Amino acid sequence: MSQILSQVLKPVYKNIIKHYTNKNMVRWCSSTSIYPYLSIDHLLNIPESPDGCVARRSGSDGENEIIIKNKNLAKETLNAMTSGFNQSGVIIRMKEKTILRDTEKVRLNIYYKPSNPKAKFVNVHLPPLPKGCQTQNLEMSSLPDLENEDWVVVIKLGSQLKLYRHKDLRWIDIETGTHESVSPYSSLMYSKKDQRFYVPSPGGDWLCSFDQDFEEEEEIELKYDIMEREDYPQYMLNELEDMNSFTKIDHLVESPSGEKFLISWYYGDEIALYEGARTVMHRTKRFMVFKEKETENKYKSMVYTENIGDICIFLGHASSSPGLKANCIYFVGHNYGVYDITTQICTLFSTEEGPLRSNEFPYWPHPFSLTPH
Repeated sequence: MSQILSQVLKPVYKNIIKHYTNKNMVRWCSSTSIYPYLSIDHLLNIPESPDGCVARRSGSDGENEIIIKNKNLAKETLNAMTSGFNQSGVIIRMKEKTILRDTEKVRLNIYYKPSNPKAKFVNVHLPPLPKGCQTQNLEMSSLPDLENEDWVVVIKLGSQLKLYRHKDLRWIDIETGTHESVSPYSSLMYSKKDQRFYVPSPGGDWLCSFDQDFEEEEEIELKYDIMEREDYPQYMLNELEDMNSFTKIDHLVESPSGEKFLISWYYGDEIALYEGARTVMHRTKRFMVFKEKETENKYKSMVYTENIGDICIFLGHASSSPGLKANCIYFVGHNYGVYDITTQICTLFSTEEGPLRSNEFPYWPHPFSLTPH
């Protein structure tokens, strides 16, 4: 989701790592007044803990790994990394729904509790969907607003897009031409600046978009803009050949000021131990970041950059907030970790059982799977 993180995060975590004046002394303690992302910052910066709860492993290819051996800290790290979706007060659930004895339907429910204690709690029951479908991605034109007839929700089911407008009370299929138009793995993004929804094509060479301004009898058609990646540094050209064997997924994000960034996320396959068994696993290898450059041409000019300023990126939105390290990408998917755009160092979080990961919603971009429960 593309809602911006609150500038002041709620203190919600109890067990964190704290530093003392003696740099070799690290211990667990209780705190009720700490921003959740500060626990991530501590993990990124502390040495190995003398009690063995946290260990570090450094690779020669710009890859670090932090092994969290304490189960409580592993759980809180997972929660801290996924808390960005809850800062707006929006909770999304999918539940099976029996409608006139038809048990083959499910419903998405959106709950919104405004930060203003005087504001009303919003509860939206979206129209039913076929049972068994997985909502990979959900985007809204604004926070839930039942007073606004043009409030729009769009869901992404793989390469299929469906739109719900509050005044219509039904799902509207968005005509994509073919399933090859929309990447099944990239996330859908709503731009407040453009008032348009965006999603990359499977190869990442085209940007598909549509707006919410249409008449009831009209079909919603996608607009296609070609994306030209520009200004690769010379040293990167050889690396691009080595990256041909990686899996690439593209995501578009927007900062509070309206700047757009295209994030290319690269995975590689490795044989690794997971929960005691050897298996093939996707492992985050690197990211490449491109910033949109204003142009009078019809194509989207995306310029390679290693500096995004004082913001950081969650795949889904870009923001700044206490405890977040600027010029970094915080990512959740096959792995949890933080990627420093300038140094190109990727730090992955793991446990003794394997990579820190979760199959529960919300995920950021991949696989963003929401199923009935």
